[in-house]
Amino acid sequence: MTESAFNVSGRWMKLTIGKYASRPVIAVDAETRILDALQLMCEKRISCVIVLAHDEPVGIITERDIVFAANWVLGQPGLLIKEVMNKPVMTVSEKMTVGQGYQIFCQHNLRHLVVLDGQLDMVGIFTQTDLVRSLREEAFSGVKDVSRLMTSQVLHVAPDVSARYALSLMALRAVSCIIVAENGTPVGIYTERDVVRNIAKGKDLTSVPVASVMTSSIVSTPKTTAPFDSVDLMLKRSIRRLLVVDERGDMAGILTQTDIGRILERQDKGLISNMLGDTGFPAVAPIN
Repeated sequence: MTESAFNVSGRWMKLTIGKYASRPVIAVDAETRILDALQLMCEKRISCVIVLAHDEPVGIITERDIVFAANWVLGQPGLLIKEVMNKPVMTVSEKMTVGQGYQIFCQHNLRHLVVLDGQLDMVGIFTQTDLVRSLREEAFSGVKDVSRLMTSQVLHVAPDVSARYALSLMALRAVSCIIVAENGTPVGIYTERDVVRNIAKGKDLTSVPVASVMTSSIVSTPKTTAPFDSVDLMLKRSIRRLLVVDERGDMAGILTQTDIGRILERQDKGLISNMLGDTGFPAVAPIN
């Protein structure tokens, strides 16, 4: 094992989910209206809320869930969160390693884990953002720039298409965002968070152009950017995706936190095994 590999594995063996989990846990009762939950997500600027029944976690609603359930949610202001939530919710011990948390993300196609302390009380949420925060520069050893990590196909629409159409494309392609471009030039980005905000405000997404509800500030980076520099940029700007441009400034790809997390899939299997520590998953439980 190289010195760099040893440093990475040594650090990851000591990093626990409890150290990086986002706090506090925002939760609502299962009888809460979905629109009230979405308004809470907007107010707190969070990507999910935990759903409780008798003070126990029984589900979770995420921004991604709202993208897929938008057609159901729109036009039904009385819909309860228990009718939309994703279940079960996965809980893990705060002592679990970050590497083990990453493996659960991959195996179960998740982006959120509820973190429990020794008394089985909820103390945090471990998200993809938290995973990216935990990465160290050595984890990107052998990957020179983001061109090897980014998604090269950039889904984009014209500014005058309806927000509902843009949303339908996001759901159909299972992507977290869509670029809004005019004559090939990006002018904004429509994200999962925008979708939640629009629905929470009661916007008629069929009648409004996507340009009127998109995020107009779009952060781009050259495809020659070093991966860890892109992580630093995301964290400093509190964003979860970057538009990657080529040497001419044209759209070359999208880099998301999911793409960055997949760096671990590219590393030597022996190194990853060392990063993960124990191959089992202590104190992991889906709550039904």
